[in-house]
Amino acid sequence: MSQQEADIDAIEVHYSAAPGTEILYDVAEDGTGSSKLHRLQHVKSKSGDGHLLLVPQPSLTDPNDPLRWSTTKKWTTFLNALGFSFMGSVTGPIMTGWMVEAAAFYNTSIQRMSYTVGATLICQGCATALWMPFAVKFGRRPVYLFSNLLMGVACIWLASASKTTYTSFLVGRAFLGVFEAPMESIVPSTVTDMFFLHDRGAKVSYYGLSVLGGNELGPMLSALIIQSLGMAWAFYIVAIFIFANSVTQFFFMPETMYLGPRPSLELHEDKPDEKGRASAHIEITNADGAQVPKKTFLQELSFWGINDHSVSLWQAFARPFVLLAYPTVVWSCCCYGMALSWNVILATTNGQLFSPPPYSFNAAAQGLVFGAPLIGSLVGTYLCGPVADSIANYFTRRNHGIREPEMRLPTCIIAAMLTFVGALISALCFHYKTRWIGPVMGYGILSAGSQMGSTLAMSYALDCHKELSVELMVTIASLKSAVAWIWTWVVNDWLNKDGPLVVLLVVMAINIAVYASSFLLYRYGKSIRMWLHHKNFLGACGLA
Repeated sequence: MSQQEADIDAIEVHYSAAPGTEILYDVAEDGTGSSKLHRLQHVKSKSGDGHLLLVPQPSLTDPNDPLRWSTTKKWTTFLNALGFSFMGSVTGPIMTGWMVEAAAFYNTSIQRMSYTVGATLICQGCATALWMPFAVKFGRRPVYLFSNLLMGVACIWLASASKTTYTSFLVGRAFLGVFEAPMESIVPSTVTDMFFLHDRGAKVSYYGLSVLGGNELGPMLSALIIQSLGMAWAFYIVAIFIFANSVTQFFFMPETMYLGPRPSLELHEDKPDEKGRASAHIEITNADGAQVPKKTFLQELSFWGINDHSVSLWQAFARPFVLLAYPTVVWSCCCYGMALSWNVILATTNGQLFSPPPYSFNAAAQGLVFGAPLIGSLVGTYLCGPVADSIANYFTRRNHGIREPEMRLPTCIIAAMLTFVGALISALCFHYKTRWIGPVMGYGILSAGSQMGSTLAMSYALDCHKELSVELMVTIASLKSAVAWIWTWVVNDWLNKDGPLVVLLVVMAINIAVYASSFLLYRYGKSIRMWLHHKNFLGACGLA
C-alpha cells in the first residue's frame, strides 16, 4: 500500500458518520496530504501548507454561490446583517436609564416597568417561529427588509407612547418584539450561508458582539439622550438609524440562501464494528452543472427571487419544535439563554442598584455603567472567536484532520471562570457598598464570560446541525427569550427581598452548572449525534 493510500485509510478509519463531523484538513498524522482529498477545493494559504479544506465546498460553475462571492461583497452583506441585529438589540434596553422616571410618570412600580422589557422578549421568542419559515422557503432577503422596516415603525410608536399611557407603551413594546424577532435566528444562518467552517466561529462571535454591544451601547447612549432630549427622542433617533439600515440593505444585501449543486464528500456507512461504531468510506462527488451567468446588480435587487420547492411552510414551522428532542440543541438553548440572561438582569436592575445611595447615579451615569460590559464583550469576542477557532483547529489537526463540534467546548472553561469571578466581585461589592468601580469592574468581567457563553452555544449548535441553521436558531432564540422573560417577572422583587448578593450568586451558580455539563457533551457528544443520525426524528415526523 502506498503512503497516500495509507493517509486516506487513516482518515476513513477515524471517521464515524455523525451530523457535524467534517473532514477539515487534507493532512495525515505525518503532515503529508491525501491524494483523494487533494481533488477538493482548499483555502489559499499564505503559509504554503495548503491543507485546509473549504467546508462546505463552493459551486464549481455558479459565480452566484455566496461561498464564491468576493471578500468585499461578503463583508458588505455581513455588516448589513450586523447592523440589523445591533439596532434590534439597542431597542431592548434603551429605556434602562428611564426606568425609575418612567415608573413615576406612569404611576407604577419598577417591577411593572420591567414587564415592558419582558413583553418584547416573549413576543420576540414566539414571533421568530412565525417569521423564519419564510426565510427557509423564500430566502433571507425579504425577511430582512420587512422586519427592519417594521422595527423602525415600532420605534416611532414607542416614541409617542412614552408621552401617553403605560398600556400603549406596553403594547408597543410587544409589537417591537414581534417585528425584530428574526434578528436572533436569521443572522447566524446568513453566516453559514456565506462563510466556511474554519473561520465561522469568528463570524458568529461578531454577531454575538453586535447583540451584546447593542445591549450595552444602547443604555449608554440613550441615557445621555434621555437626560438632554427625553425618552421620545431616544426612540426617534434609533428609528432614523434603522431606516438608514433599511436603505443599505435594499441596495447592498443580496440573497444569501443558495439552492444550487455543490461538490460534496459522499460518506457511505460501513457495517458497525464490534463496539457498535459505524465508520464510513469516502467518495468525492463533483456536482455537475452548466456554467451559470453572474447576476447583475439590478437582478440582485429583486425583493423575492427564490423558492425552495423541497420544503413547505408547514415543515419549516414544525422543525424547530422537533429539535427540542435533540440533546445537543437543548444544551445550546440552556447555555445561550443563561449567558444572555445577564444582559436582561443588568438592564432591569441597573436603576434599582445605582440610583439609591451610596451611588445616587442620575440617568446619564446609570447609562455609563454599561461601558465596562462593552469592554468585556470586546474581550469575550476575541476569546470565543479567533482564539476558539484556533483551539478547535489545533484539535482537528491532531484528529487526522477531522473536525468534531465538541472541539469548541474546552473554551467553556474560560467562560465559566470569567462568569464566576465577575458575578462574585459584583455581588460582594454591592453587598458591602464599596465604591462604584468595584461592581462596574465585575460587570465587565461578567460580560466577557456572557459573550463567550452565548457565542460558543451558537457555534456548537450550528456545527452540529448546519443544514438546519435557521430552524435551529429559532429553537435557541425562542427558549432564550423565555428564560430572559422569566427574569423580568421576578428579578426586581427578588432583589428587594434578598439583596444583590443572593440574586447574583444564585444566577451565577446556575450558569456554572450549565457550563459544567459541557464536560458530558465533550465526552459523549459524538455518540449523541450518531444516535440522532440513526433515529432521524425529522424523517419519522415527515419533516425531513
